[in-house]
Amino acid sequence: MSSETLIETSGTKKKGGWLRLVIGCALSAVCLYFVFRNIRFNEVERALETFHWPYLVVGVLSLAIGYTARIHRWKMLLEACGPKVSTAACASPFLASIALNNVLPFRLGDVVRALVFPAALGVTKTGATATLVLERLVDLLTLLICLALAGSFFPKGALPASVVDIVLVLAVLGSIALLGLILFTGLVVKSIRWLEKSLTNKAPPKVLNLLHALGDLGEALQAISRLRTIFAALAISFVAWAGELGLYLALMQGIGMPFSLPGGLLLMSMATIATLVPSSPGYVGPYHLAAFTAAHLMGGSSSQAMTLAVLCHLGVWLPTTIAGATVMIFNRNLFKAARTQASRDVSGDMP
Repeated sequence: MSSETLIETSGTKKKGGWLRLVIGCALSAVCLYFVFRNIRFNEVERALETFHWPYLVVGVLSLAIGYTARIHRWKMLLEACGPKVSTAACASPFLASIALNNVLPFRLGDVVRALVFPAALGVTKTGATATLVLERLVDLLTLLICLALAGSFFPKGALPASVVDIVLVLAVLGSIALLGLILFTGLVVKSIRWLEKSLTNKAPPKVLNLLHALGDLGEALQAISRLRTIFAALAISFVAWAGELGLYLALMQGIGMPFSLPGGLLLMSMATIATLVPSSPGYVGPYHLAAFTAAHLMGGSSSQAMTLAVLCHLGVWLPTTIAGATVMIFNRNLFKAARTQASRDVSGDMP
């Protein structure tokens, strides 16, 4: 590939990235408009002044339990396709990737966890990528189950038709993807390996390298998509989201809304699923609109709904960002190990 082509390709990627960022920010602005258009800020200020702050402490402690479960789940999945790792060793890269997701667009923290942090853990990039794929599927299905449970407690027609449609589509797609991992990953891997072998000395090296990487990823997915591993991941996922649910319930109590487990499930599920929508860094906009809508469906006033949306976002975003930033500052090996590994790879390629 010529240098001109490389420059052109790089420029195209940069333009595409900027375009997605602009579109995401525009979508965030639209969502925030719908949230703020009927808000009386003096009522929001009054709601914040009367908030019972001890509930926030309880909520953050519950959130910490949820993230401890997530870290343990990642450790279990990594061990299913690689060497033994400890939960403590997995904590730093996991929290750092969450912090990066919170401040960077397009969930780039996940990319860093899959491609940069594995060197610090002594695991393969392929294995780390496979665990991320299964994590996302399991989390999505868990949230959809929570949302379905919450919806069953509300009167028929209480949830917007668009929300019901989105849930159905995501549930079908997620179930198909998870079922496909369980049933067909082995067949896909065999097909890729056969194709790679058939094209040896015939196809360009880049094509062969791509097929080899896809085969490795498929084998890693096959290793972690056994029924026992998936059921264990689902069980831990419910514990993780129960911890996060504790934060939402505590904040609802803090602003004076009545305790409601279905309401908390609805709030958590809708707000979190909304972060799947491409938006500005930190999920600003879609998260607030979903949380605001959920609070309204629970009977909260506009000021309560706005206050709850802001507090929920800060309650999830701020502690995880601080924790992730802290481990990145004090655990320099997270990035150093990746640079060392890259230097070794380059040296190994040199004649």
